[in-house]
Amino acid sequence: MATPGIVGERHYLLAQEIRRTLAQYEDLKDIIAMLGLEQLAPDDRNVVARARRLERFLTQPFFATEQFSGIKGKLVSLEDSLDGCERILRDEFKDYPESALYMIGAIDEAKRKAPPDKPAARAEPGAKPAAKADQRPAADSESKARSKPQATPEPKPEPEVEHAVDTDES
Repeated sequence: MATPGIVGERHYLLAQEIRRTLAQYEDLKDIIAMLGLEQLAPDDRNVVARARRLERFLTQPFFATEQFSGIKGKLVSLEDSLDGCERILRDEFKDYPESALYMIGAIDEAKRKAPPDKPAARAEPGAKPAAKADQRPAADSESKARSKPQATPEPKPEPEVEHAVDTDES
């Protein structure tokens, strides 16, 4: 029933792209289960990331499930839903954790819910290594942890357990 004449051209095209993305993800699930996500090609990993974000986003909080989930239901317009799906498909939220898209209304709530993940530092040719000043706080906390003698907890005695003796008195 989802035809351009009924739902509109934009809605139809987005629905087709979402279906394709989710179908590709479904096809990749067996490979992921056997070999792991790391063994996929970068393009396939991007498809998986998009599909997982779409799945989280499409899990919007309903008023009918409010009493079970404890999450207040939200009314989300069709336009907001389409906008959110389109922005996810365009990788606008690729740096946000998937959890930021779970049980939200409009897509902009993800920005308020969780900050984007920092992209993994990539060593580019000719790039200088990170400054040591950035690493100092971690080193300071490690040296403080080493300088304080750590008390080792005394082992707790194991409770004695009486074993039942099997007596056959028949």
